[in-house]
Amino acid sequence: MNIKISILAIITMLILSSCYHMELIYSFEKSSGGVMVGSSCYYLAQVREYRNPKGISRFPDGGQTKEIRQIFGLFKTDSINKKTVLAARLGDVYGWPVRYKTRIEKNNSDIAIGIVNINLPDSINGIYLYNIDSGKILKYSNEEASPTLAITGSQIAYCSNKILTVEDYSIKTSITRYPVEITPVYISWENENEIFLFCSDPFRVMKLNLQNGKIDSSGMEYISNYKQELGAADIKNIVTITTSELRKLIDNQ
Repeated sequence: MNIKISILAIITMLILSSCYHMELIYSFEKSSGGVMVGSSCYYLAQVREYRNPKGISRFPDGGQTKEIRQIFGLFKTDSINKKTVLAARLGDVYGWPVRYKTRIEKNNSDIAIGIVNINLPDSINGIYLYNIDSGKILKYSNEEASPTLAITGSQIAYCSNKILTVEDYSIKTSITRYPVEITPVYISWENENEIFLFCSDPFRVMKLNLQNGKIDSSGMEYISNYKQELGAADIKNIVTITTSELRKLIDNQ
């Protein structure tokens, strides 16, 4: 009986393994926003190494690819020599980029990153800080929010559960909290005294006065990536990478 079960298991494994092409395929999916630091472009991306389905595995909807390896994290591409490196690795993601909302901002010393899986609970969700000089990244908060950095200093703000929080991230100390009756898509530090709240349903832009905590209409039109230094088209124009380079990126991890 055990011999029959073993033979059946081997046959099943052979059938399943033959459902995919042996050729390894590589993809490089980038985020829709990024920042420039000198000549370097920083953005989120995922490198995937996978095999395409074949035969019965392609039915009824074309089939699912079989992932072999992946890397997700903050990448850096030099806009002059076009060299791309992994600046900081984060956890694995599935369904990137369509299932994720991200935002990237910078100041003189750090890059702030917000990542949220809009469909499912995900351990990758949160706010990250990448120090430009040291090249180190830390998960600053588990809050599912898009952060914004003050123009000067080390203040960070984010909105979660209808509370807009301002903190000094250098010592991770709360400075102040503002109750808000809206849930913005993202926020942006406009100047020393104001933070803009970009809202949907209906689309509008509100402004929070940091001195008195009042929220009023800004009068400006909603812009989906306001103050996002680089958009998807900008990143596409900067980043060119070959299959062999993608394979090398994965091999080096």
